[in-house]
Amino acid sequence: MGPVVSAVFRELLRRELEERYRGSVLGTAWLLLLPVLQLAVLAWVFGHLLPARAQTGDLPFVAFLALGMWPWNLFANAANRGVTALTDNAALIGKVAVPHRLYVDVRVVACALVDLAGLVLVLAVLLAFGVGITLAGLPAALAALAVIGVHALAAARLLAVLQVFLRDIAAVTGQVLTLGFFLTPILYDRSLLPADAAFWLGLNPMAAPVETVRRALTGQAPDWLALGGSLAVALALLWLANAMFRRARSHLEDFL
Repeated sequence: MGPVVSAVFRELLRRELEERYRGSVLGTAWLLLLPVLQLAVLAWVFGHLLPARAQTGDLPFVAFLALGMWPWNLFANAANRGVTALTDNAALIGKVAVPHRLYVDVRVVACALVDLAGLVLVLAVLLAFGVGITLAGLPAALAALAVIGVHALAAARLLAVLQVFLRDIAAVTGQVLTLGFFLTPILYDRSLLPADAAFWLGLNPMAAPVETVRRALTGQAPDWLALGGSLAVALALLWLANAMFRRARSHLEDFL
């Protein structure tokens, strides 16, 4: 990445982070407040409204859910924001000589920074309340989050290119992400499901990294083979996304 591209990337990233909370009453304070509010709501709903599901083994269900939901959010928010990155920046494309995928990458990085900050805050709150979080598993958790980041980048780039030519992709993306949420072991422990269901849900490439984050931070051994398989899928999708960008490069400006 050359100095001009790096400068443009930093400026776009600054603008993306500023615009995310511009006009809100608390501004960037939402970055710290929202994860705490979400965790409080989850604790109330699953600890009081649904007490039968409040425990998953020795781990409180709210902690089980939080350790799955925030890694998923990293992927889902990046994909959801990235899908319109090219169409939203149509006025800049063609005027600023930077790779088109830069506009997508900025949104992915901005979402990752926000959601990782939320995850750190959630972990701090869980530790403060005595939940058994094992920081020794942090390297494995970071490896899993990196795999999720590759998935997010690949999905955002693929969807952004498709959105230029098929303008209903953004609407479909939200529905598919909702479906993906329920097909990923966030609300449930896949090991407690019937073998057939557990097997098919395990084919979801997001299952392994989400489970790895949870397992690593609760002192369980990660499934490195499954995580490696998920990484292979992510890299294949990223290669496909880059190939689509190269193929569509000469046509993007015409359709924007």
